Formats: sequence, C-alpha cells, structure tokens
Amino acid sequence: MKESMFNVYLLDEKEKECLVFNTMHRSILQVDEEIYSLMKENRINEIDDEVLNVLKEGEIIVDDDLIELDMLKIVFNRGKYNTDSIGITVIPTHLCNLACKYCYQGHGEVLSQTMDEETVRRTIEFIKKSVEDFRSFGVNFYGGEAFLLPDINFSILEELKSFADEQGKQMEVTIASNGTLFTEDIVKRLKKYEPHIQITLCGPKEVHDQIRVDKKGNGTYERLMEVIALFLAHDISFIARVDVDRNSYDAVPELLEDLKRRGFEGIRLGFCLIGKEICYTAMELESEEITPVELAHLSKRAHDMGFKTNPIYINNFMEVCSAVADNYLAVDPKGDVYKCLAAPNYPEHRLGTIDEAGNLINMNYSAYCKWTLRDPLLIKECVTCKFAPICAGGCALNAYSKHGDINTPGCDIGSPGYREKDLAEIVRTYIMLEFPELFEECTYESIIL
Repeated sequence: MKESMFNVYLLDEKEKECLVFNTMHRSILQVDEEIYSLMKENRINEIDDEVLNVLKEGEIIVDDDLIELDMLKIVFNRGKYNTDSIGITVIPTHLCNLACKYCYQGHGEVLSQTMDEETVRRTIEFIKKSVEDFRSFGVNFYGGEAFLLPDINFSILEELKSFADEQGKQMEVTIASNGTLFTEDIVKRLKKYEPHIQITLCGPKEVHDQIRVDKKGNGTYERLMEVIALFLAHDISFIARVDVDRNSYDAVPELLEDLKRRGFEGIRLGFCLIGKEICYTAMELESEEITPVELAHLSKRAHDMGFKTNPIYINNFMEVCSAVADNYLAVDPKGDVYKCLAAPNYPEHRLGTIDEAGNLINMNYSAYCKWTLRDPLLIKECVTCKFAPICAGGCALNAYSKHGDINTPGCDIGSPGYREKDLAEIVRTYIMLEFPELFEECTYESIIL
C-alpha cells in the first residue's frame, strides 16, 4: 500500500491532529499525529488494520500497483463524454447597455452583432438536432447583455420548451446577465422556465458605481438591489457574482453589510478575480489582481455572515472547463459555433456555422479536436500537481491567451509568486465551511503537500 499522490495534509501541531483531504475523491479524514507520521514515512504496514481499512475506503491509501493518473483520466473522461445531457450557450447579441471599465468585450463595441430572425430560427433548429440523443439539455443565455433584447430569448425558450415537452426531455435554463434590465414582467415570464440567473456586483455602492456604469456613466448599484429584491419576491434561483481586484478588496465587507442590512442575508454569492487574460481590448480600469487565497477569505467571511458560498469554485479553480466537454457548444449572434462562449473574437477557434436547416457546416475539425481532446494530463505542469483533479488545467481560453495554446495551464502555475499552498488554503477554507465541526477544537493551520 502507498499514500495517494493527491493527499493534502492540514496539521494542527498544538493538538497533534491532522486532516487528510484527497483532491480526486474529495474524501476527508481526521487522523492523529502517529498515523500521519506512519503515512509520510512510508510505514503503512505498521498502521492498525481497522484504521487502514478506513484510509483505504477514503482512497487516502491505495494499492502499490495503482496508477492514479490513469484513474484520474477516467474521471475526467466520464464528465467529458457524458451522454445524458448537453449544454448549449446562445449569445443573442454582443451589444450591451453598460460600459463596465473592465469589460473584456469592450462594452459590446468590439463585437456588436445581434441575431436576426433567420439566425434565431436556425439556432433553434440546430439546438433541436443537437439534443436529439440526450435525455436532458441545458440552454444558457450570454452576451453582451443577454436580456438587452428579451423577445429573442423568449422566442427561443418557447420553441424549445414545447420541443422538450413533446420529446419527454428535461430542459434547464441558465442566464448570465449584468442584471440591470430585469423587470417584473420579464421575471414573471421567465419563472415557468425555472431559470438559474447570475448577476454581477463589484463592491458596495461607492465602488460598484465607479466601475459598473451605463453608457452615460451612471452607476447601477441601486438598480441591482431592486432586481435582487425582485428575484427573491418571485423565488427565482440566482447567484450574485462579486468581481474583486486589489482596489475593491477591502470594500467587500461593506457590500456584505449592506446586503445583510437590506434583508438579503442567505443569498448565494460567488467571488471572482477581475483579470485581463481573455480581454478583446485593453481594460480601462487600472487593476491589480488579488490572490485566490484572498478570495477564499472573502468566501469565508460571507459564509460567516449568513450568505451561501463555495470557495472551491472561485477563480478558475474548478472541475473541468465546460468548453472542453464533448457535450457543450456555443452559438454566437452570426450563427457561428464555438466550443467556448468567450471565443467569438478568436476566429481560429470557430467550429463552423449553422445552415438554413440547422446543420453545422464548414466544420473546422482541427479546432473541434483540439478543444475536445484537451487533456490536463498531457500538460506537464498538471501531471505533478496535487490539485489537477479539481482544477483540471483551468480555463482553456485563458491558457490560449497566456501561451497561445489551449494545451497549457490555464492557471498561473510556473509564474513568479505562484504557490501550490495557496490552493491548499482554498481547500482548507472549503473544509472549514462544509465541516465546521472539525474546526471546533483545532485550527489546522500548517499545510503539508
């Protein structure tokens, strides 16, 4: 027997206790200092049989002949080639009503196309054909601003809902929006589709209103507070993503206090870095990134104040980039198809275009194969990384933007200042939020990789 290569150890040196977290199986075990020492000193044969069985069940200890990277490849491929469901993102327009100062799309002006009626019709037919062999499918609306022209979205939703009901398929609807254009009428029309919506904040009012502004420079904070109240009143599932950089980091607690004061305690919050990796144009905002650890600390603070958070999904610290899954596609306003919803300004990544019958033509098989066959275990930096099962190589388009090749790390591994222990700190925060009882008597502040 041997210890798993994906074990991360959190030690409490005062209490002589240890938590072991396995990043592939997400198993967590509490062991004492003696068991920890026996594992790290490769004296596993000296561990009591009863304890050893528990370690084996959690895959903390594995057989000597097990090649864990082969197992990880199988895990990745199960998700990548899932035949139960398919997800398709529709970008009805690249136009936007806002002029956010860190927008990677240049306020909807770098790309500015909008679907015409014929493209909408072709897109609907394409989706119907694409989901034929799946029991369920997801439709995600993205922009620009996805609800700048809501009639396009509702025409697509109505057609696909009727199709799903006739075919006995389950349809899930998600929306990524700046949130400012939702009205009571739109929310009431959306409710029957049971959507999950993401909107975006940038900090408390004085910070947000300097960054996320409309075309006239007016702030949007109070409008989003109205929309959150509207979602809650109509029981709409949503998450408020909070974009953070060095300038706004210290102001986030003020945002949390204001949300709580308004009665929004308990809503779901996600924290994301403001970054420059995939920008189509230079950012107007002078922005310095914070670390993933700092985002994890924000997640912990929000959780302690009664909000719902999950730090393991912050940044690009996630389980497999959806764009590399065989069952994911994105349609832009021209009817061109990509693997990644953020790729339409990179024509070399276009897979093809939709014809009048809803078929994908002019297929770029080179791009299709490159995206679908992206494998973090073919990226040398990922092969030795304990966090590969969670990160899965990170965002493929970030990798392309940084290195000119999607088959490179989408994270900052190898960069100055990058530390794997920072990722372990995110794991520590995740365990703390999911299993607070483990931290009642111990702090587990020492991290051993």
